[in-house]
Amino acid sequence: MTINKHPDMMDPPIGKSVVGTSTKPLNELEKNVISTLDEDKVSDLAECLFTLNNRHYGPIAGAYVAVCTIEGKEWCVGQLNADRAKPLILFEDKVFNTPEEAQIEAVRLKEERGESVPCRNH
Repeated sequence: MTINKHPDMMDPPIGKSVVGTSTKPLNELEKNVISTLDEDKVSDLAECLFTLNNRHYGPIAGAYVAVCTIEGKEWCVGQLNADRAKPLILFEDKVFNTPEEAQIEAVRLKEERGESVPCRNH
């Protein structure tokens, strides 16, 4: 029996190392950004993130990014997530007027949480 380490994700098939899918619905920012992307490319991105995350699905510790949500006007902080349905977790409470402000907040969040991007060798 597999124990799911991520309660908001579907259980993967037994004996399989596969990218999971979130059971948590997209928030409004995620709907606006992710729903406009090509599904095949999102799936490819999820596979890459899954590999980066040592073949585990879910949020990638320390992998915070600035994401443009309204072209040239609005950016938010996001976290890379090894998940076919939601490769980016976008934080609705971390929205800024410049990409630089979002990048500064992403770094601050990473430091505050004491996270680093996972090492592929463990």
